[in-house]
Amino acid sequence: MGLFQTSTTVRVLLLTSQGLRAFTWQDSVLIPSGQFAADEQGQDEFNRYLSSPPDSPLYLVADVIEEDFRLENVAHVLGKDRSALLERKLAQFFRTTEYRSARVQGREESGRRDDQVLFSALTNNEQIGLWVKLILAQKAPLQGVLSIPWLMELFAGFQHLDQVPHLLLVNLEQQGGLRQTYIQAGRLKFSRMTSLATVRTSNLAETIVGECSHTRQYLERLKLLPRDQPLDIHLAVQAEIGEEIGEGLENSALFRFHFHETGIVAAELGIDPVLEDGQGVVFLALMQALRNKGLFNIYASRSVTRYYLLRQIRRWLIVGTSLFFVVALVIGFSLLADGFKQRGEQKRLNREAKQFEQQYQALQQNLPESPLPAKTMQNVVESVEKIQRQAASPMEMMDLVSRALGRCSDIRLQKLDWKLVVSTSDSEEGAEGTAVAAQPVVSGEVAAPALLLGMLGGNTQATTILEGTVYPGGGYLNAQQSVIRFITALEQIPGMKATPLVMPTASSPDSSMKATLDGEAIQAVFSLQLAYQGRQ
Repeated sequence: MGLFQTSTTVRVLLLTSQGLRAFTWQDSVLIPSGQFAADEQGQDEFNRYLSSPPDSPLYLVADVIEEDFRLENVAHVLGKDRSALLERKLAQFFRTTEYRSARVQGREESGRRDDQVLFSALTNNEQIGLWVKLILAQKAPLQGVLSIPWLMELFAGFQHLDQVPHLLLVNLEQQGGLRQTYIQAGRLKFSRMTSLATVRTSNLAETIVGECSHTRQYLERLKLLPRDQPLDIHLAVQAEIGEEIGEGLENSALFRFHFHETGIVAAELGIDPVLEDGQGVVFLALMQALRNKGLFNIYASRSVTRYYLLRQIRRWLIVGTSLFFVVALVIGFSLLADGFKQRGEQKRLNREAKQFEQQYQALQQNLPESPLPAKTMQNVVESVEKIQRQAASPMEMMDLVSRALGRCSDIRLQKLDWKLVVSTSDSEEGAEGTAVAAQPVVSGEVAAPALLLGMLGGNTQATTILEGTVYPGGGYLNAQQSVIRFITALEQIPGMKATPLVMPTASSPDSSMKATLDGEAIQAVFSLQLAYQGRQ
């Protein structure tokens, strides 16, 4: 069973064998609002009742004889398997009615520990279906269908009787019926109603004892009540009826009788006894249930309560939409406030910028007039920075040349001429395939701008002219081979290009001529041009 949230106004329909009684729960008071017979006139009046305000949820409470209860132990399963198993059992026990329910009440204490399930149903499908059909035709929000025995379970809790191990609640219905509801440790197990239409008041006590005896025998057969266990019978009746039957109900080893006058019960529950005024314990149970947790659904399927569910969905959509718009408005106002704040901040910054501009203009007017425009000065500064980045030093190249000289011990350097030149492109190579690595730029009025442009463009490289001798000579052929070895050692350096300008000469390839002066050999002279691109 699923508990529903209570509404401010709730309509309660009490179904009996004589017809339908309507009550309205409003401002914590249950007010009778109509009575309808099962004939055509009563159905027309009921349709008018449904179409009139308030359009509040309805509960249908059945107070009928045609209600069956079965206790069964079923395998303990969970989830969808449990739902399928219980639905299968319900179809097996109550095939002809759709108003049926299965409620798991616990588990066995030993053995397989199966689930203890109470299966119940309202077996007169036509009697209930008549009124449900009219309710659905009006699209009224039917919230749930339940019966009096389930209210008696709540009533036992209200009276603090839920701790009684074996409790039999007995109440006299207004339509002349005797209802017995067996509750074990606060849980409904069985209920039945007996007609008292032919029973005289003088025989009422005897009839109650006889019916309670039949109920006890039934409970003993079901092994719900031990044979030697006394059954506590609590009767909720009006004061005058209690006086009439009190002398005929005596306690015994099997029965212990307890009386509850409905007027006193109403006062204990905080219900005005004037409202009760002969309505009976059912009325009190309805009042107290609505004041506490609210009524609940036992027997209605989703198809029966669909208009109530649609009503709830619509209500939640309205609430959700309202919350969305409220959040949107809050966010919108926040963004609007931020926008105004940023706009004010922007205006402040514009004012400050304007003040700074005015101060700048005033300072600029007070400064002496510059001989050069600002753009020209900017270009000059940038050019100087570029030239400084192009500043070159021969130290790196000389370090590499020294390492090459270390491998050529017969080479003696006599002169070094270092300069910065403008690099030429590959398209300016010589006709014989020997590329001119760089074009020296001589100092002078015409060459200086070209060097500056090269430095600004990053197209310069360091060029060095080396002049030296081979010592000892050992002949010009040996001198040339020494120079070639020196050139090879230089060109093994990454980025280094060595071009011979002057080489030691000889008259023929096979000659080994030596020149002497005053008995000493004349050294072989050579000259090399080195172009270095820097480390790659």
